[in-house]
Order: sequence, then C-alpha cells, then structure tokens
Amino acid sequence: MASEECITNILDLYARTKLGTKIEDFNKMVEAWRIHMEPLDDKVVTEAAIIVGRNDTSNFIPSPGAVYQAALDLMDNEPSANEVWDDILRAARGHKDITLSERAARALKAIGGYSGWKEDDLPYRRREFIEAYQRLEQKWRSDMVALPGGPQWKQLPG
Repeated sequence: MASEECITNILDLYARTKLGTKIEDFNKMVEAWRIHMEPLDDKVVTEAAIIVGRNDTSNFIPSPGAVYQAALDLMDNEPSANEVWDDILRAARGHKDITLSERAARALKAIGGYSGWKEDDLPYRRREFIEAYQRLEQKWRSDMVALPGGPQWKQLPG
C-alpha cells in the first residue's frame, strides 16, 4: 500500500519541479493521492511518478490517474502485441520451442488459432490478433482498476 510518506515525497518533488502549481492544502492533497494509490506498493508508485514527471512537459502536477496508469504499465509483465506476433509466426511455421503468455494464447484462440493460415492472410491475421490482444490488455487494465489490492496484483521484480 502506498504510504503517506511516499506520496508526500512525490508531491513535494512535483511541487518543486512543476512551478505552475500552487497547493492550497498539502495535507488534503496527500490524502486524496493516498486514496487513489492505496493498493499500490511504494516502489511502484515512486517509479511511476518519476516516469510521468519526466514525460510531462506541463508546469502543473500530473493527476493521480496518470501516475496510476503508469503504475499499471510497470506492473503489466506481458509483452506488446507486436512483440508477441513474431512468436506467433514462428509457432505457426512449426517452431516447437515457443511458449506463449496467457494473454497471447487467449488472443490466438480468440482468432481461431494459426492452423491453415496462408501467406496472403498474414496482414489480416496480424491485425486480427493485435486487436484481440489489445482487448485482453484493456480488460486486464479495467480489472486492475476495479479490484484494487486483489490477488491479481503483481509486484515489480527485485
């Protein structure tokens, strides 16, 4: 669970680097952020806040939602759909050493598997696979937001 100390440090950092922000009631802001970040570990929240801070060029403090989404990015251990597509092609061509992640296997199943594919079908199959994979990723994100703190939460390695 994200601690008050962690959130205080993040908001202090943002207040010092985002010069367009004036915090009226620091304690209320810390409490609001703590509620948003409640299910997340300090390490995940800190890393996500740094990533968002580095990428945000505005003069204002990023929203807790932006930091939360960045934390989900850090916690999602699945490769991107494009990265998985290469493995799908190798498996379709007979490579037996390919192990697909659960999300990739479910997306492949959703499009009917790879048996019977023709070379001319690959652009269509790729698009179909990526759409199925991204739907599963979006469902994972929705589940993570809807069920904070549940057993499905993964921690960063280390």
